[in-house]
Amino acid sequence: MEKVVVDTYALLAMAFGELTERAERVLMAIRRGEVEGVVPPTVPYEFTVHWSRGRLPGLRSPDEIVAFFSAYFTVVDLSLRDYVEVAMVKAKGDRILSSSEDPKLSRRRLSLVDTSVIYTARKVKSPIITGDLDLSHVASSMGLEVIW
Repeated sequence: MEKVVVDTYALLAMAFGELTERAERVLMAIRRGEVEGVVPPTVPYEFTVHWSRGRLPGLRSPDEIVAFFSAYFTVVDLSLRDYVEVAMVKAKGDRILSSSEDPKLSRRRLSLVDTSVIYTARKVKSPIITGDLDLSHVASSMGLEVIW
């Protein structure tokens, strides 16, 4: 694996020691520079929202968040055209969820972050690391590899 798209869910799980063994191996490989960690700009945004609500220990300032993402991840720049495509992923993903036989999934909808992660994985042709059930279900249904 050369690169992997990282979802906020995986970063939160890392902060709280809730990663699966496989997910931890991949994130440690990103930390060592053996695998390129890729995120859409919505992931640092959502991460910062969680931090600002006191849900993330260890980081003391927005500058530290910027330093963290700058040190370990490639933040993919998404254009207006990309966001139009992200919206198309959301529409298709929400249809996939609503047609699921699992009642927990059939009532759910994808967030902007979920859809931007899926879109980015398709764009850079890489797997996604996440424990988010909605995102995992849709990404797998769209033929993407999900690591968790």
